[in-house]
Order: sequence, then C-alpha cells, then structure tokens
Amino acid sequence: MSDFPYPTHIETLRTFAKVLGVKAGNKHLDDKAKDKTADYRLINEFSKEVFDYLSKTFGNEISAIFKQEFHAYLTEYMTHVSNIYADGLSRTEIGIALCKTLLSKHVVNTIESALSLVSCKKPLNVAFFSFQETCTSQILAWLDENEGGWQHYYNSLEKENKAKVKAWKDGEHKPDIQSLLVLQTWSQGPWPEQIDWQKVKVLLFIASIIDRIAREDGNSLLFEECRVLSLGAKPTYEFSPLIQSHQQAYKDRISYLLPLVGEIQQGVKRTTVKNEGQFEYFKAAIDKLEQQLSGKEHKSHFAYWVQWHKARMYVLNGQLEEANALYKFGFDECLYRAGINQKYIIEEAIVVAASQEKPDKVFLKHLKNALLVFNYDIPSVQSCESSNKFSDIIEDWEVQNWRSSFYKVFPKAGMFPEANTPEIAANIGINVVTDIDEIKPDYRNPNRKLKIGEIWKKTYPQIVWFAEMEKRDVVKKLLKQGANVNLTSSSGDTAILMALEALNLREVPFRSLNDSLFFLLSGYPHSVETMNRCTDKKRLLPLISAVQSGRPDIVEKVLEMGANVNQRGLTDNQTALNACIKMIGIAKDPKRYGDSILQMELTPEVLDSIRRANSGMTGFTLEDQLQFLLAQNSDPRFRQISRSLTHLMSWELDNRIDIEKMRLIASQLIEAGADVNAEHAAPVKGYTPLMLAAELDEVELFNKMLCKDGEPRKTYFCQNTTENVNCWRIAEYFKSFKVLSTLKDIERFF
Repeated sequence: MSDFPYPTHIETLRTFAKVLGVKAGNKHLDDKAKDKTADYRLINEFSKEVFDYLSKTFGNEISAIFKQEFHAYLTEYMTHVSNIYADGLSRTEIGIALCKTLLSKHVVNTIESALSLVSCKKPLNVAFFSFQETCTSQILAWLDENEGGWQHYYNSLEKENKAKVKAWKDGEHKPDIQSLLVLQTWSQGPWPEQIDWQKVKVLLFIASIIDRIAREDGNSLLFEECRVLSLGAKPTYEFSPLIQSHQQAYKDRISYLLPLVGEIQQGVKRTTVKNEGQFEYFKAAIDKLEQQLSGKEHKSHFAYWVQWHKARMYVLNGQLEEANALYKFGFDECLYRAGINQKYIIEEAIVVAASQEKPDKVFLKHLKNALLVFNYDIPSVQSCESSNKFSDIIEDWEVQNWRSSFYKVFPKAGMFPEANTPEIAANIGINVVTDIDEIKPDYRNPNRKLKIGEIWKKTYPQIVWFAEMEKRDVVKKLLKQGANVNLTSSSGDTAILMALEALNLREVPFRSLNDSLFFLLSGYPHSVETMNRCTDKKRLLPLISAVQSGRPDIVEKVLEMGANVNQRGLTDNQTALNACIKMIGIAKDPKRYGDSILQMELTPEVLDSIRRANSGMTGFTLEDQLQFLLAQNSDPRFRQISRSLTHLMSWELDNRIDIEKMRLIASQLIEAGADVNAEHAAPVKGYTPLMLAAELDEVELFNKMLCKDGEPRKTYFCQNTTENVNCWRIAEYFKSFKVLSTLKDIERFF
C-alpha cells in the first residue's frame, strides 16, 4: 500500500493491463507505477503497448473500444484527483468510493461496448457478474447450446487441448490471450467450421476479464456494483459525496486544531498585510501545529499543508532558497492527495523555483510535469516521447514567464516588514527597438551575433536579423562572406524562416510578399534540422509558413530542402496539411472565418496562444490569460477594434488567397506523405485533415486522402452531443453533398 490515497495514472494502467491479461511482466511499467512525478507522456507510451497487443490479437475494433473506454475512465478519474482532496482518507477508502462510482460504471460500459462489436446482445442465461460460477464456464455452456459447430469442435479436440477447455469450464483456469489467439488452430476439421470465431474469442476474452476481476483481493464490492449495474439499475452513489462522508471522522479528530490552522492560514496569506515581528510568531505557530499532530496523521494527511505554509512564510520573508527546499517537501506530499490544492502549491512553487539565482531546473521539470498530469495546463513542447531533458518539457521563455510573475503571485504588500525583498529580473514585455538604422552589418565577421532590444536583449545572428528586416543586399553580402544559413536566434528564428514569413498571407501586420530573399537563401544548402525547427514561442515552422504563402512553388522548394511534411507547428500544434485546408475554408467563406474568430471558444489552446503572444505581461497560468481576455472584452473600444481588425483580415485574405493554388498545395502535401488522419486540437479536439475536407465538401481532396489511407470511420468526441462523430456524420451535418455521395459509394467496404 502506498501512503498516498489516490493511485497514480500509471498504477491505474498497470491494473487495467493485468485484468486484461496483457501486462506481460513490463518492469518499466512496474518501476514507474508508484512514481508520482513520472513523465506525463509515459501513460501514452505504456497504453500504446497494451492496445497494440490487443489489436494484433483481436483486431483494431476491439482494441479501439478498450482504448476509448480506458481513456474515458482515466480522464474522469484524473478530473477527480485534480479537484477533490483526499485528506484523511486511506487508499482503501478511496478504492471503495471508486468501486461504487467510476470503476463499476466504466467496467460495465466497456463490456457492453465490446459485446455490441460482435453484434451480440448479452447472451441469455449468462449472469456475467455471478458469485456462484465463473463467467467463462457460463459462456462455454452458452456456446454449447447456441453456437453451431461448437460441440463438434470440442469433441474433436486433441486430449491436451480438450483438457484446457475443460479446465476453463470447471473454473480451474482462465483463458489467456495466447490460447484465444490459437483457439481455432486446435480444430481437427472439417474446415471451415460453422463457428463465428470472432464472437467466440470476444466472449471468452470478456469472460476472462470478469473472472480476473472476481479473483482480485478486495474486489467483491466492485463485482457487486457491476452486477447491479449490468442488470439495469441506475448508479446509486456519486464520488464527491462519498469522499466527504469518509472524511468526516478525520475532520472530527482534528477539530481541536482548526483555530490554530485558521490563524496560520490567514496570517501567512499572500495578500495579508503583515506586522513587525509576525514572521517569528507564525514560525512558532507552525512549530506548535506540527508538535500537536500525531506522527501518523502528520505524515499521512497534514504534512503537505504544513510544509506549504512554512514555505510561503519564507518566501514572504525574502528567503527564497529556504522556501524552495520546503516547497519540495510540500509538493511531494500533496501529489495524489490534495485535490485542487495541488494546483495552488505547484503554481507558487514554480515561481519560486524559477526565481532562484540559478533556476532549479530539476524541480521545475517535476512541477511542470505535474501541471500536465493533472490537466492544469497543456504541453509547451511538441515532443510526444518521454524524456529526462529539461528542454523536452520546458521552453526557456516559460522560465522567464514564471520569474516575471513572482510579484504577481507574492505581492510586495504581503511581504513581512523585515523581509529582504528579492530582486528578480526577467525578459518580458515587447522587445522595443528604436535605433534599427544604427544596426550595421559586420562583413568581416559574418557569423557575428547581435544583442538587440532596449527593455531586454534578444540574441540574433546577423544573417537572421537582416533577413527579418528584409535587407536582401546585406544578406547577400553576408552569404558571400561565408555566413552560416543554419544559425538561429535565441528564440529559434532562422534566416530562411524570416524570408518565408515575408511571404505569409496570414501574418499581421501584412507582409511585403517579396520572394527575392527566399530564392536567394534557398540557393544555399540548409540542414534538415533548420528546415524543421519550430521557433520557441509562436512555433513558426518553415513548411507551414510556406503553405501560408499560398504558393505551390514555394512549398515544393521547401519540401525539396528537407522539410518533414508531418512536422507540427503553430501554437495549436498543426500539420501543414491541416493549416492548408483551413486556408481553403477561409477562401471559400471568409465571413464564416471572421465570425468564427469573434465567437471562438476559449479552449486551453487559444489561451496558450494568448500567453505566447503577450511576452509575459498577462501572467503564466491559463486562468491568467482568461482573466486578461475577459477584462479586455469588457471594454467596448477593444471589442470594436477586434471586430474591425477581424473584418479587415477576412477581406484581405479573401483578396489574397487563390483557392485553386491552395488545393494544389494540399495535393502536393498529400503526395509527399502527409498524414491525412493526424488528430488535431483545433478546430475541434480529435479533428483530422480528412474530416476538415469532409466539412468543406472538398471532394477531390477527400478522394485523394482516401487513396492515401484516409480513414472515414475515425471519430472525434462531440462535447455538445456526447457522441463519437465520423466523416459520414460530418458530411451530413455540413450538407457536404459531394463528399456524402462519395461516402455512400464506398459505404459497403466499411
């Protein structure tokens, strides 16, 4: 038993894999199961192994059902872990609450979905969750009576294999996946047998899962809840009230401490004005609280709260190094226990860790990972693979953002009077440059780097700076002197990217569209890394910038130079093909595009885009961005400016975009191997380029995508209807009659 109440998300997957019978002794999974700060990407890596194994054994459809149901459970579960505190509860009590609510609901949903796959209603006379006999024995008896050919098959088995099936019938063993995989090969003929093998395998697989659940220690409650739900009863309990009822006894035990707790909480509040001498007073009060807590209770339930408030007290006294060490203790103890308090502790700790004289990168990495695990934020890097590298989870601009937010999180007015107020510098705000004409090239040192900016300095290789300024003649001379085209600025800008941005139809302010600098630079060899390098904040990517030029010749050249057609860029993690089809949508209906901007849902991706664009001036959390935007939108002048700018952009793009050229670019990308089934977060989470083409009734592109393994059965989850939606539904909803005609023609193949 772990000493924290909620199982980790990786523990949850390990249990799931064990019940499925596909754990296969994964030591890495075992090692990471109890690691509260394990990389957030590991859950996808581990689950992919499980579901790939299921796909190979039972086919993609059954694997998709289990994958969907598992992630539905995990999403709901982690929402509870992220918001509902478990102070005072043991893991056993949390397990009881899960069995009565989430677990039983999702187990039954999974089984019913799997049964529907084989067009099989729940077999009559089979009590799936029975305490009297195993589910496997009941399924085998049902097959004897209802599946033609099964008795003949069983009677003709060799002695060894017949003994295995008999052991299943008698409840001595459960069918393992390997046995189900080779079940048909045990047949002695005649062939083909009159048996629906897919149905048989799925039924026995489901039965083996239920029997594994039944044999797990402590699962009798889960089994009973599943039995009741499978009979059609409605759920009796809700998770949060159950947790609160379990906590009442704990609250009663510590009630005598609440006056002292309340005094400390109010006294070291970040915004409370402090008096002289109160630092020592509250330090003594916290020491007194620790002494009054029993060792077990302190370790199990109250440690994070004490360390959190002690850490905050040291911050407000200007002792950041001591505070950082205390936040580490509080952070470790709060994980998978403290509900929404986890978020508040992480946000305070991340600002303090970033504001050390030398930022505590190891701690920052753990803190950022926790923000992502508990869905308090979204990833800032594109890497989908787990990694120990700092740069694979945090970008440098984020550290500056956290530093810049120190006095927003810990206002000076709330510091203790005797505090030594720390001086914390951060590169934030618009990088103003007023003396552009004074910046001269150094041809004797062509790779010289420039420090540019008046509020803070950004490092530019000369060639990148003058490319951004569109000084073609200067760039040409630098190239002749041997300037390296692969050099990057401190935020990842390259000369070729700057040349492409000059051609970008969507860039505001509107760009020159002069291609001479691009053709100059593209005549020089570029590294593959340069052609696939995203900038750090706005995630500008050469291939997407080329697509947004609206010119097929530019796109072709960038692909020739080594651009990866499936590399992602922009703040919402787009592929070039998705960005291209979006531009086709703009060209087809610019008014709808303008309206969609003004009515845009404030998703985490949208809020992150605002955070990246505002140079640290709007705080660092997603909630900070939301509050900033709401404040702006409350001003009628801002709303009028937004409408005017949006209408100007729509009108300008309508004039600039040539829809036929954009269709040609889309075809180029498809032929170059663009993933037509790549899932995106925008316009809707789970949307693919194929879905976008269906929505826009781009039938020729849709057909080309089908020929490149386009999967029209792929679905996204619609929040409004709570249904999974495929291309047929999309085409119907948007009245895309041409695509709908194609889909009806090919329906029989699906």
